[in-house]
Amino acid sequence: MKQIVKNFNNLIKKTIFKLKKKTNNKFHVSTFNKYIITAISILFAYIFYLLIPLLYDKNWVQNKIVSKLSSEFNINLSNSFDISYRILPKPHYLIRDSKTSLAEIKTLNVFISQNNFFNKDSIRINEVVIEEANFSLLSNDLKPLYKDSENKFSKKKIKINDSNVFFKNNLNEVISIIKISNAFLFFDEKNLFNLFDLKGEIFNIPFELNYQNTINSQKNIKIKASDIKLKIIDKFFKKDEDLNSGMNNISILNSSINTKYSIKDQIVIFQSDGSKTFNSKINYNGQLAINPFDLNLKINLYNYKISNLFTPNSIINEFIKSGLLFNENISVHTLVNIKSTKKDKIFNEAKLKLKILNGKISFDKSIFINNNIGLIEVSNSDLFLENDKLILSANLSIDIKDPDRLYSFLSTNKRLRKDIKNIKLNIIYDFLGNEITFKNIKIDDNKVSDQFYNIAEGFNDNSSNNLTKSRRLLNELIGLYEG
Repeated sequence: MKQIVKNFNNLIKKTIFKLKKKTNNKFHVSTFNKYIITAISILFAYIFYLLIPLLYDKNWVQNKIVSKLSSEFNINLSNSFDISYRILPKPHYLIRDSKTSLAEIKTLNVFISQNNFFNKDSIRINEVVIEEANFSLLSNDLKPLYKDSENKFSKKKIKINDSNVFFKNNLNEVISIIKISNAFLFFDEKNLFNLFDLKGEIFNIPFELNYQNTINSQKNIKIKASDIKLKIIDKFFKKDEDLNSGMNNISILNSSINTKYSIKDQIVIFQSDGSKTFNSKINYNGQLAINPFDLNLKINLYNYKISNLFTPNSIINEFIKSGLLFNENISVHTLVNIKSTKKDKIFNEAKLKLKILNGKISFDKSIFINNNIGLIEVSNSDLFLENDKLILSANLSIDIKDPDRLYSFLSTNKRLRKDIKNIKLNIIYDFLGNEITFKNIKIDDNKVSDQFYNIAEGFNDNSSNNLTKSRRLLNELIGLYEG
């Protein structure tokens, strides 16, 4: 570049200054103008230099780029694509509508070094940017990500923007989709690890992922989903060829879940390690099959206020609202045993059962117990989406062990008290609107009046829902029942 400046200064001296002597002794070029002329001249020379790759043979360029992408980035393109050269925003080859074994790529930008365009054989790729691609991946296709770092990524960055990843099972069925806003991967020579960083969306939930695969077979994963207040940190260690182990921390809302696990033959066995949810102790254990996704989980929760499960902002409500459960390709069997605190005036124990199979979600055989009064059992339950509403339909059977204790809890007037043993009803609850509807109410197999349903609608007045109001409404309902 210095030589170019020097040559142009000499050119100015030989032409403009010579012209000055021959034509007009008063002719003068200021120092500032000299710099302007030099700068413009250099700019034009630089542009001409950047255009040199246009002179390269197109077939030679295509073969060269394909070869370098394969050897340096492990990107194996088919030979059928459109390629052109662009100088903005910086010199690069634009490849349209290319394919690999894993992806269909609408736009592939190959940015090249500007060091020596005069020698085409010295062409060097600095960076690759993939845009608007559709990746189709099986579980085996992810192995380069979690293999030992002897399988290094390229030292040069591969960037991915505005693309989709379709995860498929062995039957070539799509089980999940990740929308990538932007991502990049490369091998960090300074710290000696493969790095993969991604911002995207899964199940309509935005998330960020950071993955590091170190040279000593340790792997670190960080996932953050702010919309559902979720953060996951995972540290993974390889023990031998068949067995891996790790530690995992999941933070969601005010809960911190710590897990130790081991993996063998795509089966994950796990157990809790000092976990808590809100102010409650929790332990659990289970087994997870990865392909297909099948989870069996048992949870024991202590010192937990069971009535908190039914608040609009409870962890279960938030999880259900997220939509994560509505997936036909997952199977879940979960049992949650809960021991309540003395502060809970409604329930002492609960057995919450969650079953997900073929996209159907149920809470059948879930039981909520008051040791003094009786219990509530759930049956014929179904959780589903309808007209942008998240609906739970379920039958409830309320068995009353001691009516006197029930009336004492409700502060029911003695003249209104009846000998009630069982109440059956159907509820329809809208999680998003926080509205509940009661149907088919029977008390000791006796149907209730229409006025009974009119009073029950008072539970949908969300402005003043509290225990005092609930007691008042229940006493009104008891007063209506004629026995």
